[in-house]
Amino acid sequence: MARRASSGVNTKALLSGAGALVLLLGGAFWFINRDTSGFDAPPLSISREIDQYRSLAGNTNTITGILHKRPPTKNAGQMATLKDSENNYIFIIIPEDFKGGNLNLQDEYTFLVKFNTDGVPVALDVTQN
Repeated sequence: MARRASSGVNTKALLSGAGALVLLLGGAFWFINRDTSGFDAPPLSISREIDQYRSLAGNTNTITGILHKRPPTKNAGQMATLKDSENNYIFIIIPEDFKGGNLNLQDEYTFLVKFNTDGVPVALDVTQN
């Protein structure tokens, strides 16, 4: 009596599965190790910040508004003033080592800020909208 040959290992399915596994692991590695943009921080409305400034200490957020006043370019380490669409104002400390470039009055900017222990926002980075 003749025996049937065994089907053996399905090499196409095995290679497809291995390829999918490699792609999945590579995607997971990229996602975990990618450099996140600082501007991925949650946005903060100026009116909320005015009411809860102490509770924001240590948080990193973005604040968008029109530059109302700015420090002189040769005198860093001062405060800039942003105004939102509801005419609320917020002061942002511009540290001495800030490399955000030239800030123009009446232009709209989004600042990446970290709130210091007193709840005052300190600029980390800026983009012009």
